[in-house]
Amino acid sequence: MNLRSSLLLVFLFLGTGNFIKAETVLIGLEQLGTPYIASFRLAQGSYRVLASDKEILSKDQVHVVELKMDKNGITLLSNGKSYGPFKELKFRIDEWDSEFRLKAVQPKSKDHIYQDNLIVKAGKLGMVFINEVNIEKYVAGVVESEGGANKPLEYYKVQSIISRTYMLANKRRHIFEGYHVCDQVHCQVYHGKSRFDENIPQAAWETKGSVLVDGEIELITAAFHSNCGGRTSDSETIWTKPLSYLKSREDSFCLHQPHSHWEKSIESKSWLSYLERKHKVRLEDKSTEEAVLAYFPSEKTRYFQAGDLKIPLTEVRKDWKLKSSFFTIYEDADSVKFTGRGFGHGVGLCQEGAMKMAELGFSFNEIIHFYYTDVHLIQLSVIDFFRDEEDGFLLH
Repeated sequence: MNLRSSLLLVFLFLGTGNFIKAETVLIGLEQLGTPYIASFRLAQGSYRVLASDKEILSKDQVHVVELKMDKNGITLLSNGKSYGPFKELKFRIDEWDSEFRLKAVQPKSKDHIYQDNLIVKAGKLGMVFINEVNIEKYVAGVVESEGGANKPLEYYKVQSIISRTYMLANKRRHIFEGYHVCDQVHCQVYHGKSRFDENIPQAAWETKGSVLVDGEIELITAAFHSNCGGRTSDSETIWTKPLSYLKSREDSFCLHQPHSHWEKSIESKSWLSYLERKHKVRLEDKSTEEAVLAYFPSEKTRYFQAGDLKIPLTEVRKDWKLKSSFFTIYEDADSVKFTGRGFGHGVGLCQEGAMKMAELGFSFNEIIHFYYTDVHLIQLSVIDFFRDEEDGFLLH
């Protein structure tokens, strides 16, 4: 047994709960766009507004605040008074449970409830909003946005662990924009505070600090999707890099769930034109035309193949907005019918399968190890122990 493994066992034996560092993460609120006018409303608790570390509004003054940006910067309007312009403003909490409502006014967006701090910056195209939030509150928000309400507690624990792992593994994705991750599908969907199921924040806090690592104690790419259609995919089937913990496996739990099967019809001439135009398929050969109109793969593959034809299935899925890249094709009058299985890329955890497993009584630990091969569930403090101080896990 090597030193790394020995030290890991020591940590696991002694327990690590007391070593976890409190963390906040910076989330770019891209769903708001970059408006020139926005509204901040106090939902509960209290806030102070700072500019260059100087207090602009005290906690008794922050109730409804309008933010306007022009070429000079951001102007703050509160209680009939105007302040600014500023290049950056910080709304800082005075109480742990402080929350605010935020919406763009011009251009308009829906309002959302967010927890903890808000940073507003003057960008090139408008205001940029960053939610500085406790990581467990963020995880709860992601779990609700990605998984929805009214699911079993054990499923929410699973989603909390993989959402936390995914975020921390990608915490430098938007570093040049001034935040760690965004609130879009590009990172993980985040609509703010979890509000509709009390089991969700409970799951986040009960799994506080828990992450998934591989044998080298590196955070895994905790990929997940809606429904695998009965079999998950190897990472190299969808992406180029093989990962030891993202291996294909049969999954019967998701087969009768809402997104297990789908169909879509496309005009035959549109399908053939697409193949000729984008992929330079020569359809003069009758056998080639027949092959692209009758496609019946026996298993999940990376390419759409017919004779010498080889097209990445991810491209076909994206171009035709298909629910998955696992499908068959057959002619139906003047159309081709796509009959598919699953929803999403199919790699890693199948959400609907995991939900079904939780309903059947499987624990969050059993569900995780069903979908991820040879991974370890550990606390962040173990990773901190193995990292140099300058390469530590704190995010700021």
